[in-house]
Amino acid sequence: MKKIYTVMALLIAVTALFSGCQDDKASSNSTDSTSKASQSSQSDTQSAAAEKGESLSFGESELPFATVYKDGDEFEGAWKIVDGTGSQFEHFAFCFNGGGKGAIAIDNTGYYAKYEIKEDDGKKTFTSQMLFGINGEYTYAVSDDNSKITLTKTDDNSTLTMQKIENFNCKPDLSNSKADENLVGAWKSEDEEYFYFDESGLMYQNQYNTMFTYAAYTADGSVLTAKYSMEGEMSDEYEYTVDGDRLTLNGFSYERIETDELL
Repeated sequence: MKKIYTVMALLIAVTALFSGCQDDKASSNSTDSTSKASQSSQSDTQSAAAEKGESLSFGESELPFATVYKDGDEFEGAWKIVDGTGSQFEHFAFCFNGGGKGAIAIDNTGYYAKYEIKEDDGKKTFTSQMLFGINGEYTYAVSDDNSKITLTKTDDNSTLTMQKIENFNCKPDLSNSKADENLVGAWKSEDEEYFYFDESGLMYQNQYNTMFTYAAYTADGSVLTAKYSMEGEMSDEYEYTVDGDRLTLNGFSYERIETDELL
């Protein structure tokens, strides 16, 4: 049931395809540190952003985050690399929630990360820990119309330019989905895997705050089929039961939680 390694393998395979097998310094060590840092620091970064103003809860934004801070930082939104180092990754969307949480998205799935913005003596720096594409410390400049950001890496002065993606949406078509009212709501396992099912047939899966998937689901009371895209249509099937506030999904147990507890 836990498909994190399958999705990771697919993501790495697609990365290799679009990068020409170039080494973008995204070693397994950086992947491990990204995962650990991503899990350990979200509350601090989101608390800081929350002080800046309005936040959008789950379902109110098309970005791949449970919470988005509209009055957060300059990076809030979805971007693609259009020039410079990492331009081979233009197929991917680099997303930021305005409060320290980032993501690499490809179609309906992707990989979570974290980022931080600091200003010292008038010098702004952006530090990101992502699987590939944007990883390390950078100075940056935002265009006058806020549509582009140019990043300069501090250790080698290499540059890349990101352009904002208008009307970004990482969620799938729900026209053929079918919800089960017993499933609707948010769920969490003891090892912090999250699921969310809404009445429209959208499923959100967050695997340990590392991988995410948005899928269109069909449920008949005992079998759930989730369909999503990652460089082609994919499908997962689960056997499930719901007993009050306990969900059993392919033998794994989840407790019902409030939607605002989702990561």
